[in-house]
Amino acid sequence: MDFNKRKIIAELGMTHDGSLGQAKCMIMTAAQCGVDAVKLQTHISGAETIRNAPKPPYFKGEGRYEFFERTAFDMEQWKELKECAIENKVEFISSPFSIEATDFLLELGIDCFKVPSGEITNIPYLVHLAEAKVPVIVSSGMSSLKELDECMEIFLKRDCNVALMQCTSEYPCGPEHVGLNIIDLFKERYPGVPLGFSDHTSGEWASIAAFQKGANLIEKHFTLSKLMYGPDAKMSMEPGEMSTLCSSIKNLETALLNPVDKENTDQFKEMKVIFQKSIVAIRDIPKGTAITEDMIGYKKPGTGIPTKYYKEIIGKKTRRELHFDDIIGFDDIEGFEKLSDQE
Repeated sequence: MDFNKRKIIAELGMTHDGSLGQAKCMIMTAAQCGVDAVKLQTHISGAETIRNAPKPPYFKGEGRYEFFERTAFDMEQWKELKECAIENKVEFISSPFSIEATDFLLELGIDCFKVPSGEITNIPYLVHLAEAKVPVIVSSGMSSLKELDECMEIFLKRDCNVALMQCTSEYPCGPEHVGLNIIDLFKERYPGVPLGFSDHTSGEWASIAAFQKGANLIEKHFTLSKLMYGPDAKMSMEPGEMSTLCSSIKNLETALLNPVDKENTDQFKEMKVIFQKSIVAIRDIPKGTAITEDMIGYKKPGTGIPTKYYKEIIGKKTRRELHFDDIIGFDDIEGFEKLSDQE
């Protein structure tokens, strides 16, 4: 997986609620919106949490242990999901939340792992991931710089294909906590490491800004409807919103890759003739008359003497009879022939 190329990742999470059909529909719809990759989560309840572990404030409705157990897919179902991603030409990513989940995904043949921000301090887990030699995206959501340094060292010293995402573990994330400045900090702290942005804000503005700052990987939660069950649906993008994000990022990418040269205006030649103005006669002027300011005006099209010569034309004699609204050309004024060569 090339982390130096633009990738828009639809985070499907667990919003499928354990429905294989719904998960496939989410993959297909996200692909139609224009994403480059889809990401799911791989939970094995007994391997990642005790039953009475506290829940985050945004998670309501049922116990997390029971939720992850109820919504987990078996290997055959995961193979169907992977095949669905392949058929829809999107890369297939998952976040394993335990060493056991990592091994499960390795058996599946995952394209890329994403390290959840809560696993940044899980050193045995990180080492296991690094030694698997599968591309890895690290999420920095709730980590200190010291913790990130320790995490990144594990991957970098093993020469892993690793990328790092700025993320704020706040759902939804307010503008004051987005941390776009962290992208610049990461550039300095981890030179050469591809960067990304996991966006928990409402709307597309933060993702667009992050991409412009150099975050090639843009991840956004995706849902078929904000009314779906689960902790992520209400803060996720619906298809119309995801389509807008994808087209915006791709258009921005095209703009950034194609700088405009203001010295080269050849493409506007026809438009310049139509919209720019020339010096024109605003009354009848006999041949041999010295031009005065009240004889001339400035009108479209731009096929005659440019208006920048309005001072130089004053006092010069006409070489032919001019009529109202005649465009005055260089050959019409004595001593102006040489100026036509400069244009």
